[in-house]
Amino acid sequence: MRIVRCAAPLLLLLAAGCAQTGALRTVASVPTPSCGKGADSLDSPPGKVWWDANRWRYADDEAATKAYALLVGGASPWPDWYSAYDSTLPAGTRFQMAIGGTQTPEMPGNFGTFDRITSVEDVRERLAVRDDWKPQVDRVVTYEVVTPVPVKIGPIGPQVDPKSCRYLAGRWSQFQAIVPRGTLFSHLKVVEIRPIR
Repeated sequence: MRIVRCAAPLLLLLAAGCAQTGALRTVASVPTPSCGKGADSLDSPPGKVWWDANRWRYADDEAATKAYALLVGGASPWPDWYSAYDSTLPAGTRFQMAIGGTQTPEMPGNFGTFDRITSVEDVRERLAVRDDWKPQVDRVVTYEVVTPVPVKIGPIGPQVDPKSCRYLAGRWSQFQAIVPRGTLFSHLKVVEIRPIR
């Protein structure tokens, strides 16, 4: 297990290797009124965007088709080319999390990011948060770790959102807290809460 003592090297690593936000394909950023055959089809808007961005990674069409089916059916938080590593966030580490609706800052989920969230579009496209997982997003909380938190760390894997019929590229940094659900807040303090649109 590695301990992250400073987030800056991790951010540089993730930014250099994964983030490339300027190169993100956002063709499917605007929800479409119909998904045609359904988001699980390569003929759907998200399927076409995924194919255009990822087909080159596979030896043949059959392998690429299987990979898309796994993406749609599996919803892994990590890219298929990456294995998240175990680490520990030490006291003093700051991160952000998007919340919305009735979710309060005292009820964080188990995923956070080291990237600055500025909009709902960041949450959907770059954090790959599907509408059915978090239907309403209207605030960002900056937390600071007060007692060490065991985590898995890596880039955000892409998702296909069947409700909005979108391909969500992901790629920003993320961690998954490895603590029992509902207990993460006992390791944290709130630094800031701000609205996003």
